[in-house]
Amino acid sequence: MFERLIARLSGEPAEAPGTDLEGRRQLAVAALLVEAVHVDRHADPEERQAVVSLLRERFDLPGEQAEHLAELAEARFATVLDDWIFARAVRQGFDHDERAGILGMLWETVYSDGRLAAFEMDLLQRLTDALEVEPAAAEAARARAFARIGLSEPENGGDA
Repeated sequence: MFERLIARLSGEPAEAPGTDLEGRRQLAVAALLVEAVHVDRHADPEERQAVVSLLRERFDLPGEQAEHLAELAEARFATVLDDWIFARAVRQGFDHDERAGILGMLWETVYSDGRLAAFEMDLLQRLTDALEVEPAAAEAARARAFARIGLSEPENGGDA
């Protein structure tokens, strides 16, 4: 319903209900990753590349499809008034372990530039709750993301 309303308001053709469920699930994840990139108002190329790489890896997509998905997510994120529709779509479309993995992708995205801004930390804490990921699973996802990035300690970026 929201997708059709958003499409109508933005002048895009609406998708038929039930079309490409997997595509919608992927778009919801991509939009959350895009939100993590933009939350500190400083979108680095490393973060954008991390989004594309994570989408390629998570959904086993060719590079050009992952790039297209990231671009589509950027466009959708920019037009959506309520960004929590993506969190709800992820919560409803993935089981707990998958959501914990997606939370790890979000951590990996915000850590990809070597800084952790206060806005990024706040977003990830809110998304942990919104995605209904248990605290222990959320901390394990954060630790795995931190290790995958290979940082010894992320720089605290403050409110930047």
